[in-house]
Amino acid sequence: MGQTIEPASGVRRRTVLAAAGALALGAAGLTRADEATAATASGRVVYNLNPDWRFVKQDVANAQAPSFDDSAWAAVSVPHTFNDVDSFDNYITSSGESAVAMQPVWYRKRFTLPAAHAGQKVLLEFEGVRQAATVYVNGTQVGLYEYGVTPFGFDITGQVLFGAENVIAVKADNTKWRPEQSTGTAFQWDTRDFNPTYGGLTRNVRMYVLPRTYFTLPLYTNLRTVGTYVYPSVVNVSGATATVNVEAQVRNEQTSARTVTVSANVVQADGQVRATITGSPVTLAAGQTQIVKLSQRISQLRFWEPGRPYLYTVEVVLSEGGTVLDAYPIVTGFRKAEFKGGTSGGGVHINDKHVFLTGYAVRATNEWAAIGAAVPEWMTHLDGEMIRDSNANLIRWMHVATTPANIRMTDRYGIVSVQPAGDKESDATGRQWEQRVELMRDVLIYFRNSPSILFWEAGNNWITAEHMRQMTDLRKTWDPNGGRAMGCRAISDDSAYGGTAAVDAAEYVGTMLNRHYSAYARDRKPIIECEYTRDEAPRRVWDNYSPPDFGYVTGPDVTYHLTSEDFAGPHAAATRYEFWGQRIQGPGDRRYSGAAALVWADSNQHGRQYNWECARLSGRVDAVRIPKESLHTFRVMQSPTPDIHIIGHWTYPAGTAKSVYVMASSHVRRVRLLVNGAQVGDDTSATQDFLYSFAGVGWQSGTITAVGYDAAGQEIVRASKTTTGAATALRLTPRSAPGGLRADGSDIAFFDVEAVDAQGRRMPTHQARVDFTLTGPAAFLGGFNPGKPGSVHKPYLDTEAGVNRVFIRASRTPGTIALRATATGLTAATASVTSVSFAVTAGLTTQLPATY
Repeated sequence: MGQTIEPASGVRRRTVLAAAGALALGAAGLTRADEATAATASGRVVYNLNPDWRFVKQDVANAQAPSFDDSAWAAVSVPHTFNDVDSFDNYITSSGESAVAMQPVWYRKRFTLPAAHAGQKVLLEFEGVRQAATVYVNGTQVGLYEYGVTPFGFDITGQVLFGAENVIAVKADNTKWRPEQSTGTAFQWDTRDFNPTYGGLTRNVRMYVLPRTYFTLPLYTNLRTVGTYVYPSVVNVSGATATVNVEAQVRNEQTSARTVTVSANVVQADGQVRATITGSPVTLAAGQTQIVKLSQRISQLRFWEPGRPYLYTVEVVLSEGGTVLDAYPIVTGFRKAEFKGGTSGGGVHINDKHVFLTGYAVRATNEWAAIGAAVPEWMTHLDGEMIRDSNANLIRWMHVATTPANIRMTDRYGIVSVQPAGDKESDATGRQWEQRVELMRDVLIYFRNSPSILFWEAGNNWITAEHMRQMTDLRKTWDPNGGRAMGCRAISDDSAYGGTAAVDAAEYVGTMLNRHYSAYARDRKPIIECEYTRDEAPRRVWDNYSPPDFGYVTGPDVTYHLTSEDFAGPHAAATRYEFWGQRIQGPGDRRYSGAAALVWADSNQHGRQYNWECARLSGRVDAVRIPKESLHTFRVMQSPTPDIHIIGHWTYPAGTAKSVYVMASSHVRRVRLLVNGAQVGDDTSATQDFLYSFAGVGWQSGTITAVGYDAAGQEIVRASKTTTGAATALRLTPRSAPGGLRADGSDIAFFDVEAVDAQGRRMPTHQARVDFTLTGPAAFLGGFNPGKPGSVHKPYLDTEAGVNRVFIRASRTPGTIALRATATGLTAATASVTSVSFAVTAGLTTQLPATY
């Protein structure tokens, strides 16, 4: 079922389809810069280590030994988790989601480095693990990582063999409250309720082979290196000029001094070199590490901002005597950002324009049902596509730092990010505070080139003035020129929440549900509402008049009971207006700079133990990213141009009379409601700026239309929905990465299954079991029904509001994969995808993971 927004008097036309994959592509200024590889040939080789690991879900003695026989272990590829089968599932037990597997597990990978690499530097990078990883190479422990959030690396130069087989063994441990090995102190953020325990190698793994004089990686823990820092200064937005600055950390691990030159190519999204910045020769002694700085004024730049997220690749090049030693690409964007308090002229300014930030508060894992946290990056970018198309420009990642893939997504789609490091919901002392400081340092160093990050979050709740100053000083040390602010949620002038000294130390202030708001902070700092609209509604329950549920019935102790209509209409308008109506340049006096609604997607969070739903249902989309009505109403409320949406459907039992809700953007001042062309309502008094209500509308088969008018009485937008017939058939629609499904052992494709009428229209009230049969080289992962126990990883699934989504995972064998769907009383459907070969030689490939 779709909604068509019709043109009137030259008004635009837009179609919004209910499946995530059908949302429109292509925002103005959107670039397709990927996780770039260097264009300049050098001694650097980057290997993708994701394919072809062996895995066992248990702790095994001596599994690090090269001679250990792992032939009976499962063959898997990374990203991988063992919690895709037991998350979104165990709510019927008394322990709720804490019943997911939390334990040590082992991974092993074999590879052969070419003999030609002999004598070079070799580094490993893991983009993250939850919670700890002990890493061995050829039986020798090369390091331990325990922070559970950030990317990390190890120097394995002394352990690898060249021209012979090597074995990497990783003992990964997602045991809850696993203490720090050296001190016995638990990490404050190692908790399942705010940081779901998805164990395994859930993110990318790479190996870098480098010359002995090289650019370092931005991986401080273990390697103690900071990489390259790129930032603009003296930005002239109207003149399209800025000084581009590069601070590249270079290390000489040769036995003699080297005189080298650092240069940087500033490369446009179309691949053209916009400018080359060349530095002066620098002599590095044997064993010396030095930051080499260079800068140049560049004209005709395009700047990064929400709606126009232009990205450049800055390729740093290290040369000696005219010979290129190393080349290292950094995808970044240039922008100007200012953060101002006060009731006039304050707020967040990007490229000299005031921007009201509006969007979502999202758990850092951002997981999918049936997949868990092992999400291919192209699917992460589907989130970005949909979030952008909902007219949001803000994500506040919650409690712990989000993944590099999620930040690459916000960079590409022009979505401002609030990036934390790690906490729970309180300040900390002693070693636990030191752990937070160390983690924030690592986060700053790794992510400081990402243009979408405007805010670093020092805590999800207030911290003392001393701690706030410490965090701000960290920002000034590691990200002094990036145009970003350090702050915290819940700081206010109240001495119980940090006090005026903490407000003064912060560079922005966050609130939650309007709590801890203070005029003292407002007059001095930008105010961001970090988390509002915490209520819930399942996608499958339309309203109190739609079969088969006719309303949402929950247990006696459950406070969440909204239908999809309630959630998307009166509740959404009221909760957003609380901050929209108090925005800077708005009518209120609180002067909010932005607000984030909880959440983006229904989530496996908080260790839910209720016996009614097994996911938190606060999302704009459900746990497999099928839109709820809430997505469409948030799209309308956040729209910079006229937009309108009729909440719900128009297929009811005979004799139904009900209230009809219409959400219209703030451009609209009047809405008329028509049924089959006859006016049945006229509303000129929007509730909270957006919601128009029409009571007692009698259902008639046909078409319902909402027409929006501006203040001058001119029609500017309209939307219609039509009655569908009884479901007669199933329809399957497959989707895979734009480059096709890759037979790499971890890539995912999904199929939308719909119940459609004789004219091919989705039947919005269909809810019944569908059975699936898969043939071909892939594993069937199934989908998710939040109201049913044990629905994940099953060969059957119920439609919800006429649609659902199931997933398959490619094997290492290419070929055609066919899915057949059957349901009682409906014509069956079949669809297929073909996985393409993914070549790996001796355990290695230079083909990077698919992005978008």
